[in-house]
Amino acid sequence: MSRRLPPLNALRSFAAAAEACSFTKAGEALYVTQGAVSRQVKQLEEWLGKPVFLRTPQGIALTDAGRMLAGTIDDAFRRIEATADAIKHSSQRQMLKLNLSPTFATRWLAPRLAAFRKIYPAIDFSLTTDSARKARDLRNCDAAIVFADHDWDRCESSRLRLEEHVLVASPLLWTQGGLPPRIEECTLLHILDGDSRIPVWERWCEAHGITHLDTRAGLEFSTLDLVINAALTGTGVAIVDQVMVQPELRSGALRRLNGLSSEGPAGYWFVSLAQEPGKRACVQLFHDWIREQVDTVASCDAAADALSDATAPARQKL
Repeated sequence: MSRRLPPLNALRSFAAAAEACSFTKAGEALYVTQGAVSRQVKQLEEWLGKPVFLRTPQGIALTDAGRMLAGTIDDAFRRIEATADAIKHSSQRQMLKLNLSPTFATRWLAPRLAAFRKIYPAIDFSLTTDSARKARDLRNCDAAIVFADHDWDRCESSRLRLEEHVLVASPLLWTQGGLPPRIEECTLLHILDGDSRIPVWERWCEAHGITHLDTRAGLEFSTLDLVINAALTGTGVAIVDQVMVQPELRSGALRRLNGLSSEGPAGYWFVSLAQEPGKRACVQLFHDWIREQVDTVASCDAAADALSDATAPARQKL
Protein backbone atom coordinates (compact mmCIF):
# COMPACT_ATOMS: atom_id res chain seq x y z
CA MET A 1 0.00 0.00 0.00
CA SER A 2 1.36 3.42 -0.97
CA ARG A 3 2.00 5.83 1.92
CA ARG A 4 2.61 9.56 1.55
CA LEU A 5 4.96 10.92 4.18
CA PRO A 6 6.51 14.37 4.59
CA PRO A 7 10.21 14.66 3.63
CA LEU A 8 12.38 13.02 6.29
CA ASN A 9 14.86 15.90 6.49
CA ALA A 10 11.99 18.30 7.08
CA LEU A 11 10.67 16.11 9.90
CA ARG A 12 14.13 15.88 11.50
CA SER A 13 14.54 19.65 11.40
CA PHE A 14 11.07 20.17 12.83
CA ALA A 15 11.67 17.66 15.64
CA ALA A 16 14.97 19.34 16.59
CA ALA A 17 13.39 22.81 16.52
CA ALA A 18 10.40 21.64 18.54
CA GLU A 19 12.67 20.16 21.22
CA ALA A 20 14.96 23.19 21.39
CA CYS A 21 12.27 25.85 20.78
CA SER A 22 14.83 27.49 18.53
CA PHE A 23 15.88 27.24 14.90
CA THR A 24 19.40 28.30 15.85
CA LYS A 25 19.84 25.61 18.52
CA ALA A 26 18.25 23.02 16.21
CA GLY A 27 20.82 23.92 13.54
CA GLU A 28 23.64 23.47 16.05
CA ALA A 29 22.27 20.06 17.04
CA LEU A 30 22.00 18.97 13.39
CA TYR A 31 25.29 20.62 12.31
CA VAL A 32 23.51 22.85 9.79
CA THR A 33 22.72 26.54 9.66
CA GLN A 34 19.71 28.22 11.24
CA GLY A 35 18.58 29.12 7.73
CA ALA A 36 18.68 25.48 6.64
CA VAL A 37 16.42 24.47 9.54
CA SER A 38 14.04 27.32 8.76
CA ARG A 39 13.80 26.26 5.11
CA GLN A 40 13.14 22.63 6.04
CA VAL A 41 10.38 23.63 8.47
CA LYS A 42 8.87 25.88 5.80
CA GLN A 43 8.89 22.91 3.40
CA LEU A 44 7.07 20.81 6.01
CA GLU A 45 4.46 23.53 6.51
CA GLU A 46 3.89 23.74 2.75
CA TRP A 47 3.47 19.96 2.64
CA LEU A 48 0.97 20.02 5.53
CA GLY A 49 -0.77 23.16 4.39
CA LYS A 50 -0.67 24.47 7.98
CA PRO A 51 1.89 26.29 10.15
CA VAL A 52 3.62 24.23 12.83
CA PHE A 53 5.35 27.19 14.52
CA LEU A 54 4.20 30.62 15.58
CA ARG A 55 7.07 32.99 14.81
CA THR A 56 7.42 36.09 17.00
CA PRO A 57 10.23 38.57 17.71
CA GLN A 58 10.73 36.71 20.99
CA GLY A 59 11.21 33.30 19.28
CA ILE A 60 9.09 30.38 18.08
CA ALA A 61 6.26 28.44 19.66
CA LEU A 62 4.39 25.34 18.54
CA THR A 63 0.93 25.74 17.07
CA ASP A 64 -1.80 23.20 17.84
CA ALA A 65 -0.85 21.32 14.66
CA GLY A 66 2.81 21.53 15.66
CA ARG A 67 2.15 20.08 19.12
CA MET A 68 0.15 17.23 17.61
CA LEU A 69 2.93 16.43 15.13
CA ALA A 70 5.74 16.82 17.68
CA GLY A 71 4.22 14.22 20.01
CA THR A 72 3.80 11.72 17.18
CA ILE A 73 7.29 12.30 15.76
CA ASP A 74 8.96 12.00 19.15
CA ASP A 75 7.29 8.65 19.76
CA ALA A 76 8.07 7.42 16.23
CA PHE A 77 11.74 8.44 16.39
CA ARG A 78 12.14 6.73 19.77
CA ARG A 79 10.67 3.51 18.39
CA ILE A 80 12.89 3.68 15.29
CA GLU A 81 15.94 4.34 17.48
CA ALA A 82 15.12 1.41 19.77
CA THR A 83 14.54 -0.95 16.84
CA ALA A 84 17.72 0.15 15.05
CA ASP A 85 19.74 -0.26 18.25
CA ALA A 86 18.32 -3.74 18.81
CA ILE A 87 19.22 -4.76 15.27
CA LYS A 88 22.71 -3.28 15.52
CA HIS A 89 23.48 -5.10 18.78
CA SER A 90 21.68 -8.31 17.93
CA SER A 91 23.67 -11.51 18.37
CA GLN A 92 22.22 -12.81 15.09
CA ARG A 93 24.99 -13.29 12.54
CA GLN A 94 25.10 -14.11 8.85
CA MET A 95 27.74 -16.36 7.30
CA LEU A 96 28.55 -15.80 3.62
CA LYS A 97 30.37 -18.50 1.70
CA LEU A 98 32.53 -16.89 -0.99
CA ASN A 99 34.72 -18.44 -3.64
CA LEU A 100 37.37 -16.18 -5.13
CA SER A 101 40.17 -16.10 -7.64
CA PRO A 102 43.32 -16.92 -5.58
CA THR A 103 45.24 -13.76 -6.45
CA PHE A 104 42.22 -11.52 -5.90
CA ALA A 105 41.67 -13.16 -2.52
CA THR A 106 45.24 -12.81 -1.24
CA ARG A 107 46.37 -9.57 -2.85
CA TRP A 108 43.20 -7.49 -3.15
CA LEU A 109 40.50 -8.63 -0.74
CA ALA A 110 42.50 -9.83 2.28
CA PRO A 111 44.07 -6.41 3.02
CA ARG A 112 40.62 -4.78 2.86
CA LEU A 113 38.46 -7.26 4.80
CA ALA A 114 39.06 -5.54 8.13
CA ALA A 115 37.53 -2.35 6.72
CA PHE A 116 34.37 -4.23 5.67
CA ARG A 117 34.13 -5.99 9.03
CA LYS A 118 34.37 -2.66 10.83
CA ILE A 119 31.23 -1.51 9.01
CA TYR A 120 29.37 -4.85 9.08
CA PRO A 121 30.70 -6.81 12.10
CA ALA A 122 27.76 -9.27 12.08
CA ILE A 123 28.63 -10.62 8.62
CA ASP A 124 31.10 -13.51 8.69
CA PHE A 125 32.88 -15.14 5.76
CA SER A 126 33.97 -18.58 4.71
CA LEU A 127 36.46 -18.04 1.88
CA THR A 128 37.61 -20.62 -0.65
CA THR A 129 39.70 -20.41 -3.82
CA ASP A 130 38.44 -23.50 -5.66
CA SER A 131 38.65 -23.66 -9.43
CA ALA A 132 35.23 -23.05 -10.99
CA ARG A 133 33.96 -22.53 -14.53
CA LYS A 134 30.22 -22.28 -13.91
CA ALA A 135 27.68 -21.82 -11.13
CA ARG A 136 27.14 -25.57 -10.87
CA ASP A 137 30.71 -25.87 -9.54
CA LEU A 138 29.81 -23.63 -6.59
CA ARG A 139 26.45 -24.92 -5.40
CA ASN A 140 27.29 -24.32 -1.73
CA CYS A 141 28.49 -20.75 -2.22
CA ASP A 142 26.55 -17.53 -1.79
CA ALA A 143 28.75 -15.49 -4.14
CA ALA A 144 31.92 -15.71 -6.17
CA ILE A 145 34.52 -13.41 -7.65
CA VAL A 146 35.80 -15.10 -10.77
CA PHE A 147 38.51 -14.29 -13.26
CA ALA A 148 37.12 -14.55 -16.79
CA ASP A 149 36.75 -12.76 -20.11
CA HIS A 150 32.93 -12.91 -20.00
CA ASP A 151 30.07 -13.21 -17.50
CA TRP A 152 28.64 -16.55 -16.44
CA ASP A 153 25.54 -17.80 -18.22
CA ARG A 154 22.25 -17.75 -16.32
CA CYS A 155 23.78 -15.93 -13.36
CA GLU A 156 23.37 -12.54 -11.78
CA SER A 157 26.84 -11.17 -12.43
CA SER A 158 28.63 -7.87 -13.00
CA ARG A 159 32.16 -7.06 -14.06
CA LEU A 160 34.18 -5.36 -11.35
CA ARG A 161 37.18 -4.43 -13.48
CA LEU A 162 39.42 -5.49 -16.35
CA GLU A 163 43.04 -6.36 -15.79
CA GLU A 164 45.55 -3.65 -16.64
CA HIS A 165 48.80 -5.33 -17.58
CA VAL A 166 52.18 -3.75 -16.87
CA LEU A 167 55.72 -5.07 -17.23
CA VAL A 168 57.56 -5.43 -13.90
CA ALA A 169 60.71 -6.85 -12.35
CA SER A 170 62.71 -6.65 -9.15
CA PRO A 171 65.21 -3.77 -8.87
CA LEU A 172 67.80 -6.55 -8.47
CA LEU A 173 67.69 -6.87 -12.27
CA TRP A 174 68.49 -3.21 -12.92
CA THR A 175 72.03 -2.47 -14.06
CA GLN A 176 74.56 -0.68 -11.87
CA GLY A 177 74.00 2.33 -14.09
CA GLY A 178 70.31 2.33 -13.16
CA LEU A 179 69.02 1.01 -16.49
CA PRO A 180 66.18 -1.54 -16.66
CA PRO A 181 67.06 -5.06 -17.80
CA ARG A 182 66.86 -6.05 -21.46
CA ILE A 183 63.83 -8.31 -21.88
CA GLU A 184 65.63 -10.54 -24.39
CA GLU A 185 68.20 -11.42 -21.72
CA CYS A 186 65.69 -12.14 -18.92
CA THR A 187 63.65 -15.15 -17.88
CA LEU A 188 59.98 -14.68 -18.80
CA LEU A 189 57.48 -15.61 -16.09
CA HIS A 190 54.26 -17.20 -17.36
CA ILE A 191 50.91 -18.03 -15.73
CA LEU A 192 48.96 -21.23 -16.34
CA ASP A 193 45.23 -21.83 -16.67
CA GLY A 194 44.99 -25.50 -15.81
CA ASP A 195 47.45 -27.27 -18.08
CA SER A 196 47.63 -24.49 -20.65
CA ARG A 197 49.72 -21.35 -20.58
CA ILE A 198 47.76 -18.08 -20.74
CA PRO A 199 49.16 -16.17 -23.73
CA VAL A 200 49.85 -13.00 -21.74
CA TRP A 201 53.24 -12.41 -23.31
CA GLU A 202 51.94 -13.03 -26.82
CA ARG A 203 49.09 -10.54 -26.32
CA TRP A 204 51.51 -7.99 -24.90
CA CYS A 205 53.81 -8.25 -27.90
CA GLU A 206 50.88 -8.03 -30.30
CA ALA A 207 49.40 -5.01 -28.51
CA HIS A 208 52.67 -3.09 -28.61
CA GLY A 209 54.02 -4.21 -31.97
CA ILE A 210 56.92 -6.22 -30.54
CA THR A 211 58.17 -8.84 -33.02
CA HIS A 212 61.67 -9.82 -31.87
CA LEU A 213 60.91 -11.43 -28.48
CA ASP A 214 60.81 -15.24 -28.15
CA THR A 215 57.90 -15.85 -25.77
CA ARG A 216 58.17 -19.63 -25.73
CA ALA A 217 60.89 -19.95 -23.08
CA GLY A 218 60.61 -19.21 -19.38
CA LEU A 219 59.03 -20.46 -16.18
CA GLU A 220 55.37 -21.34 -15.65
CA PHE A 221 53.28 -20.92 -12.48
CA SER A 222 49.74 -21.94 -11.57
CA THR A 223 48.68 -18.55 -10.15
CA LEU A 224 49.47 -14.89 -10.70
CA ASP A 225 50.46 -14.68 -7.04
CA LEU A 226 53.28 -17.17 -7.65
CA VAL A 227 54.39 -15.19 -10.70
CA ILE A 228 54.54 -12.02 -8.59
CA ASN A 229 56.52 -13.75 -5.85
CA ALA A 230 58.99 -15.06 -8.42
CA ALA A 231 59.40 -11.55 -9.83
CA LEU A 232 60.02 -10.18 -6.33
CA THR A 233 63.00 -12.50 -5.88
CA GLY A 234 64.57 -11.40 -9.17
CA THR A 235 63.82 -14.69 -10.92
CA GLY A 236 62.59 -12.94 -14.04
CA VAL A 237 60.29 -10.35 -15.57
CA ALA A 238 56.51 -10.58 -15.51
CA ILE A 239 53.43 -9.05 -17.05
CA VAL A 240 50.97 -8.56 -14.19
CA ASP A 241 47.77 -6.78 -13.31
CA GLN A 242 48.94 -3.41 -11.97
CA VAL A 243 46.37 -3.30 -9.15
CA MET A 244 47.69 -6.56 -7.70
CA VAL A 245 51.21 -5.17 -7.26
CA GLN A 246 50.47 -1.60 -6.15
CA PRO A 247 52.02 -2.11 -2.67
CA GLU A 248 55.21 -3.49 -4.25
CA LEU A 249 55.35 -0.68 -6.82
CA ARG A 250 54.90 1.94 -4.11
CA SER A 251 57.58 0.40 -1.88
CA GLY A 252 59.99 -0.13 -4.77
CA ALA A 253 60.09 -3.92 -4.32
CA LEU A 254 58.99 -4.09 -7.97
CA ARG A 255 59.55 -1.58 -10.75
CA ARG A 256 57.87 -1.02 -14.06
CA LEU A 257 60.29 -1.43 -16.95
CA ASN A 258 58.48 1.09 -19.11
CA GLY A 259 55.33 3.17 -19.36
CA LEU A 260 53.43 0.71 -21.53
CA SER A 261 50.20 -0.97 -20.42
CA SER A 262 47.41 -2.99 -21.98
CA GLU A 263 43.87 -3.70 -20.82
CA GLY A 264 42.17 -7.07 -20.53
CA PRO A 265 40.84 -9.08 -22.19
CA ALA A 266 39.96 -10.80 -18.90
CA GLY A 267 38.93 -9.32 -15.60
CA TYR A 268 37.13 -9.96 -12.33
CA TRP A 269 33.39 -10.64 -12.18
CA PHE A 270 31.13 -10.67 -9.14
CA VAL A 271 28.62 -13.53 -9.29
CA SER A 272 25.64 -13.61 -6.90
CA LEU A 273 24.49 -17.14 -6.07
CA ALA A 274 22.50 -16.80 -2.83
CA GLN A 275 18.81 -17.73 -2.87
CA GLU A 276 17.65 -17.04 0.70
CA PRO A 277 16.50 -13.38 1.08
CA GLY A 278 18.65 -12.62 4.12
CA LYS A 279 21.79 -13.87 2.43
CA ARG A 280 20.92 -12.14 -0.83
CA ALA A 281 20.71 -8.85 1.05
CA CYS A 282 24.14 -9.43 2.63
CA VAL A 283 25.62 -10.41 -0.72
CA GLN A 284 24.27 -7.16 -2.20
CA LEU A 285 25.88 -5.18 0.63
CA PHE A 286 29.19 -6.93 -0.02
CA HIS A 287 28.93 -6.35 -3.77
CA ASP A 288 28.18 -2.64 -3.32
CA TRP A 289 31.12 -2.27 -0.91
CA ILE A 290 33.52 -4.03 -3.30
CA ARG A 291 32.28 -1.91 -6.20
CA GLU A 292 32.97 1.24 -4.18
CA GLN A 293 36.45 -0.01 -3.26
CA VAL A 294 37.29 -0.88 -6.88
CA ASP A 295 36.15 2.54 -8.10
CA THR A 296 38.17 4.28 -5.37
CA VAL A 297 41.31 2.35 -6.24
CA ALA A 298 40.83 3.14 -9.94
CA SER A 299 40.52 6.87 -9.21
CA CYS A 300 43.62 6.88 -7.00
CA ASP A 301 45.62 4.90 -9.57
CA ALA A 302 44.65 7.30 -12.34
CA ALA A 303 45.85 10.25 -10.28
CA ALA A 304 49.08 8.47 -9.33
CA ASP A 305 49.77 7.50 -12.96
CA ALA A 306 49.27 11.08 -14.10
CA LEU A 307 51.78 12.29 -11.52
CA SER A 308 54.23 9.52 -12.39
CA ASP A 309 54.04 10.27 -16.11
CA ALA A 310 54.76 13.93 -15.43
CA THR A 311 57.78 13.32 -13.19
CA ALA A 312 59.33 9.95 -14.15
CA PRO A 313 62.46 9.75 -16.32
CA ALA A 314 62.34 8.06 -19.71
CA ARG A 315 62.04 4.29 -19.48
CA GLN A 316 62.89 1.43 -21.81
CA LYS A 317 60.43 1.34 -24.68
CA LEU A 318 60.09 -2.43 -25.01
